[in-house]
Amino acid sequence: MLAKSCGEVKSAVCRFRSPFAVVDLELVSLAELRDLCRGFPATAFVCIHRLADDRIWSDALAVGAVDCCFSADVHGILLASERYVVLSRGRSAAA
Repeated sequence: MLAKSCGEVKSAVCRFRSPFAVVDLELVSLAELRDLCRGFPATAFVCIHRLADDRIWSDALAVGAVDCCFSADVHGILLASERYVVLSRGRSAAA
């Protein structure tokens, strides 16, 4: 699903019980991202930004995202998402 606002992201994560979501930091502010991460601790938020740099990456991680990639870096986005799925499966198996 493609969400065009923070409200749509919240709705989709609730409806689909998403283990991860890709969030465009050009559509969602860091404050909204922080609220998403706090409100949905079981969901890994991978951020994208067309100008992703070290500052944007560190800011996104500081508010709870698991990674931040360039918008065009499909491979990186998929790797970040896959890492989360593998880690969460490992935690479930250990419990």
